[in-house]
Amino acid sequence: MKATKIYPVAALLALSLAACNNEEITTTPDARVALQVTGGIQTRAYDATWEANDEIGIFGFTQEDAPAQAYSNVRYVTTGGNGTFTPDGTTIYLPTDGSSLDFVVYYPYTTTAMTDGVYIVNVTDQSDLSAIDLMAASKQTGNRIENTVTFNFVHKLSKVIFTFKPGDGMTDTELAGMTVQLTNQQTLATFDVTQPDGEVVVGTNTPATLTLNTAADGSSSEGIVLPSSDFSGMTLHLELSDGSSFFNWDLNNSIADKFEAGKKYVYDITVNRTGLGVTSTIEDWTPGNGENGEQGEAF
Repeated sequence: MKATKIYPVAALLALSLAACNNEEITTTPDARVALQVTGGIQTRAYDATWEANDEIGIFGFTQEDAPAQAYSNVRYVTTGGNGTFTPDGTTIYLPTDGSSLDFVVYYPYTTTAMTDGVYIVNVTDQSDLSAIDLMAASKQTGNRIENTVTFNFVHKLSKVIFTFKPGDGMTDTELAGMTVQLTNQQTLATFDVTQPDGEVVVGTNTPATLTLNTAADGSSSEGIVLPSSDFSGMTLHLELSDGSSFFNWDLNNSIADKFEAGKKYVYDITVNRTGLGVTSTIEDWTPGNGENGEQGEAF
C-alpha cells in the first residue's frame, strides 16, 4: 500500500483463516492442515481494498497452562491485492492432534521494528503513512475442525486529516508547496502485538515537530500520530512556499482535548490572509473531534 494514495465505528477488517473451506476433514488423522487466509476489508488508512503485496504478521500459541509460542511473526501476503493471503516462507499448520491454537495478527508486517513480539513504533517519517498505520486484532482460536477464524482489526494510533482552500486575500496557487506541521509530538512508542487488546505505550522523549504528508497543490494534508493525554503545546503550523506568511492554530481550540487511539480527526480549513477558519467533520475511523473549530492566527 502506497501512502501517496490517500472512523462512527472502530476501524475493522476481517481475516478468515480457513482450511478446506470448512468442509469435513477427509485426510488421515495425522495429516497436516494448512491455514488458509482471506481478508475482507471495510476501512483502512486510505481506501476499502487491499493492495498488491500487503503483508500481515501472525503469531500462534498453544492453549496449555503455560502457553508456548507455536508460530512467531509469520508473514502472509496478498500478492494480488484481492484479500487472499498466502504464506511467504513459513506455512502455518493446525495441530494434527486436534488441539487448538490461539492466533493474534497485526499490520503492517515488520521484522526490523519487532523484538520478542514488541512492535517499535516510530512516526517521525510521515511520507509513507501505510508503514506506520499500526493495526491489531484480538486473539482468536482455531483447530483442524473449527478452522475458520475471524479477526476484527482496530487502529492503534490516531489519524489527522486537514483539507485546505484559499480564503480572503489568497489564491489556489499560493497553497501549492505549502508546508504543514504538527508541533510538540511524541514520535516513539511500543506495542506488544501478542497482547493485542493492550495499549500503545508512548515514549517520553523530547517532543518533535512532525511534517505531515501534504498534497503538492496544498489542498490536503494527512498524518498518523501517537495517542496523547492532552493537546498541551500542540499547534498546527502552516507556511507558504514563498515564505510570505505562516499560520499557527492551537489544537486546544478544538472540541477534542487529546489524540485517542483508533480515532480520526478531520479539519476543514479556510486559509485567509489574516488567519485560518477551521471547522471539523467526522468520517471513517471512530470520530475523534467535534463538529466545529476556532479561528487561527496569522503572523
